[in-house]
Amino acid sequence: MTIELGYFTIGVADVARARKFYGALFGWEFNPAASNEQYAHVSNAKLPFGLYKAAPADLSAFYFRGDDIDAMVAKVRALGGKPGEITKSDSGLMSLCVDDQGTKFSVWQPAAGF
Repeated sequence: MTIELGYFTIGVADVARARKFYGALFGWEFNPAASNEQYAHVSNAKLPFGLYKAAPADLSAFYFRGDDIDAMVAKVRALGGKPGEITKSDSGLMSLCVDDQGTKFSVWQPAAGF
């Protein structure tokens, strides 16, 4: 049996504020019929997921893939987030970031062929 990620949620302190931050950063759109003050369902992604009201935690690691790490890091900073140093590994370039509420996530530019 193959197990794959089928859904995930990101805990944020303020759902409305997170919708603005991540909507501007990644172009996420939210389904109003499936969203409320406690939860926002992302409607324009292949994998279903959403944002929910919770205390941000360090338990999960989310890597958001893009093709220009420098542009992603600059946009995180411009939106009030705090990008970390860009690091290189066999899988590509990565920056551990913190959004404008303290939730951690990473942006990742995969290495060629990865």
